[in-house]
Amino acid sequence: MLHQVVTLQFKATNNQAEYETLIAGLNFALSMAVNRIQVFSDSLLVVNQVNQTFETKDEVLKKYLQVAKSLISLFEDFSLMHIPREENQVADRLAKEGLPDLHRTQVFERPSFECAEVSTEEPPPAGWTGSWIT
Repeated sequence: MLHQVVTLQFKATNNQAEYETLIAGLNFALSMAVNRIQVFSDSLLVVNQVNQTFETKDEVLKKYLQVAKSLISLFEDFSLMHIPREENQVADRLAKEGLPDLHRTQVFERPSFECAEVSTEEPPPAGWTGSWIT
């Protein structure tokens, strides 16, 4: 399992941060030529907006959704499933204890829908495939 930290250097709501996390993870997977991916998120709103169960009314979230869908279209197989926060032990532990074996850090200076690139402190490790939990 690889851990990744995303640092937002701009003001963002919780839902915007959840989208930034999803977008960062999708970009990370694409950078390693992953074709099939299964994503788990404790953000019910993001999961349901991406899966078109919820309508996206907020203009900023519409921009995030557009970026996410654009990235999702690059995968051969993609699924996004909700995992309740209380069942998301990996993310809960990481939030409480931090990241002792950090492999990658990304710094976003502005929302991802405003820019094409983010700065990366380390290159992605080779051979990574699979799924992740946000």
